[in-house]
Parts: sequence; C-alpha cells; structure tokens
Amino acid sequence: MTAGPILCERLRIPPFDPALLKSTQWATAQQKAKLGNAILRFIALGMPAEKFTPALYNRLSNMFGFIAHYNRTGFAQTWFDNAATRRDFLDQVARYPCWGDPTFVWSDIEKEIRLRVRENLLVEAWTTRAREEQVAREKAELGRLQAKHGGTATAADAPVPTVQLGLL
Repeated sequence: MTAGPILCERLRIPPFDPALLKSTQWATAQQKAKLGNAILRFIALGMPAEKFTPALYNRLSNMFGFIAHYNRTGFAQTWFDNAATRRDFLDQVARYPCWGDPTFVWSDIEKEIRLRVRENLLVEAWTTRAREEQVAREKAELGRLQAKHGGTATAADAPVPTVQLGLL
C-alpha cells in the first residue's frame, strides 16, 4: 500500500564539521557533529522507525520543541508511523525557531537541519506521500466494502446529498 520511504541523500552533504560548531557544557563540538550527522542520516533514509536509536531519541526529544513522550517507542509511533506523521515531524523541524545560544543548546545543529529540510522541500514531498497513502487506504476500503456489499459505485454514480433548509 505504501510507496516506500522518500530518500534524500543530499541532505547529508556536507556533513557537520565540528570546527564550525560550539561546544556546550554537556556536549563537545565533536559530539554535536556526530549526532547531528546521525539525525541527517536518519531523515535522509526516510525516518524508518527501526533505525530510530536510543541516541537519536535522547537528542531529538530535546530538540525542535519535541517532548520525550513516554519512551522511545511512543516517540517513534507518534512521529514515524506513516507518511503523515513523518510529514508532521519534518513540519515541526522546518518551523521551529531554534532559540538559544549554541554554547548552551543545540541551536546551531537545529538551524542547519531546519535549513536543509526546507531547501530539500521534504515537508512538501512527505505531504504528497501522505496524500498517496490516504488515497490507497481509501481505495482499499472501497474495494473491501464493494466486495462485502456488492456494486461498483463510483463517485459519478453516487447520489449527491441534498440539504433542505428551513424545514425544522
């Protein structure tokens, strides 16, 4: 029913360079670059839930205004379950204002990831994929209902509902 992930390898180029990042009290520039590159790789692969590692969960649940949910599984079910939830994830990334000083928070990583998501039109691509999945689900349901109840009604055959006003 689904067409597969939307892959975007160019999202990863260039990789984060630790020399261009600010260390925080809790993470070195090298750690920020490593995890920033892992986030880019995850998004570039189409955000497969099975590749959503504990390290990604721990970092992403503290970025882009996301919350931790109950656990990694809950976060993944909320954001990586289907094309619509992936679109919503990327939409939040693309819209997040990336507040804070990068010597205290990961705003330098957030800003660059946000920019790359926007430049590669990933929200739009996943919006299209979400619509395709919805149409496929609806067609499958139509086929199931036609098999159950018979008939071959199409949109053109369906009666148009009418509303009679003022007859209360």
